[in-house]
Amino acid sequence: MVDVAVMERNLAAMARLAASAGVRLRPHAKTHKTPLVARRQLEHGAAGLTVATLREAEVLAESGIDDLLLAHPPAGRAKLDRLARLGESVRRLAVSLDSLELAGTVPESVEILWEVDTGLRRIGTPPGEATVEAVLRLVEGIGPARFRGLITHAGHAYAAARPEDREAVAAQEAVGLIETGAMLRARGIPVLELSVGSTPTAPYAARFDGITEMRPGTYVFGDANQVTLGSQTLEDCALAVVGSVVSTPARDRAVMDAGSKALSADLRVPGLDSFGIVLGREDLTVDRLHEEHAVIGGAGAGGLRIGDRLVIVPAHACTTVNLHPALLYVTDREATWHPVEARGWR
Repeated sequence: MVDVAVMERNLAAMARLAASAGVRLRPHAKTHKTPLVARRQLEHGAAGLTVATLREAEVLAESGIDDLLLAHPPAGRAKLDRLARLGESVRRLAVSLDSLELAGTVPESVEILWEVDTGLRRIGTPPGEATVEAVLRLVEGIGPARFRGLITHAGHAYAAARPEDREAVAAQEAVGLIETGAMLRARGIPVLELSVGSTPTAPYAARFDGITEMRPGTYVFGDANQVTLGSQTLEDCALAVVGSVVSTPARDRAVMDAGSKALSADLRVPGLDSFGIVLGREDLTVDRLHEEHAVIGGAGAGGLRIGDRLVIVPAHACTTVNLHPALLYVTDREATWHPVEARGWR
């Protein structure tokens, strides 16, 4: 379920942060995967939306959202055909990639941002000369008009346990783009965008002079990872999973019906020893996830009874949302189910 008042507060706070830093906000829709929330982000001043899958892009485009960045390389003929159709239906479409071979197959209606690896070691070329040489070859092949700029993602901030460590990651993220952008401009290549993005680095990276765009995602709902890192508080967490105790097999544990098909079992940051935070119960932890079972531990586990309801803030909001066909959006007046229209991975 989603606490709409908390979500709205998060949307407003990130919009203020971007405005105060003088950068465009292009939030990542992969967290919520629905036009319902995407429209609210635009109404709070977002310039457009970032997406991780073509499905997300198609769903948002069908709802009338017409400025999209696909932050994932669209490899393969089927995806390229979908990309071409999408490019004809929106005002502006861009993709990020790090392959000259792939860039040559991207439809001409689609702009390109070159991916720079500023420390995550996932995708992208290193900052500096390696990226400059790649972009020079890119522009030679596609022309300067379709080259939009540079993009990076500091996902390694999730391994940074202290605020000063996250600030250092943000500096690495921003400076890597800014210096590489300056090198490209010195070689006569226009660089319109220097795009950074993650919720943990957002307060720091956007304040570097030269950054034009930020792409946080998790901030809209918050999660236990953000709380553990200190980038959001428990009061900022709008998303929760509600489950029921179905077994009390021992004095030191209980079992709930919301397992790995309801709560994400993936990323947990340093210091988070539970698969979520049990609201109102600091004496409980989510120790293990099986498909339909969550094993609850902690000092209070022995006091749980069959039928007790537990409200869990998941460790990772994005992948938890993707598990559910619909979310219950709750206000002080009503509770309404809305589908997660863009769930999936393609």
